[in-house]
Formats: sequence, structure tokens, C-alpha cells
Amino acid sequence: MTISNLHSSEADDFKTELKRQHRSLDEFDVSATPLRLDDESGAVSATRGTVTIKLRKTGVERTYATGHGSTWVVQFSDDLKAGLFPKAA
Repeated sequence: MTISNLHSSEADDFKTELKRQHRSLDEFDVSATPLRLDDESGAVSATRGTVTIKLRKTGVERTYATGHGSTWVVQFSDDLKAGLFPKAA
């Protein structure tokens, strides 16, 4: 599955972490938004933005900064371990 507006390496890392945590992509809604630069050109950064991950079962969601040097996959993993996104019974 491709996640629009998210670099393929970040999407791959996310999917790998889901597998490692015994979770399914089907449990979540994932949307990524590129950063709009604050200049007159209205350009969009191909390397920065946000990703919002929402647990379908509960509606709990969290938004993370994406892009080169970001640690959002680690932050997401920590949130999973902390129980922010509880697994279905």
C-alpha cells in the first residue's frame, strides 16, 4: 500500500514497525500532508510535512512531523507501546 504524500522509505519503516508490533495497517487510517512553504510561490516541500495516524476502533489519533531526520516512526512505536493505540480485543 502506498501512503500518498509520504516518502516510500518512511512508509516502509511504518509498515515494518506495525509488523514488529503484531499490528495491521487495516487498524489505522493514515494520511500524510506535505509542508507548504511560507513563501509567495506556494511551493510544497517534498521532504517535510506531517502524518496523522488514527486508530479506526477508537478514533484516537496522533500527528507526527515527517521528513528527513524525523523520528516519527519511533514516536509512533513508543505510542503503541504506551497503549495510546490499544489493540482490539
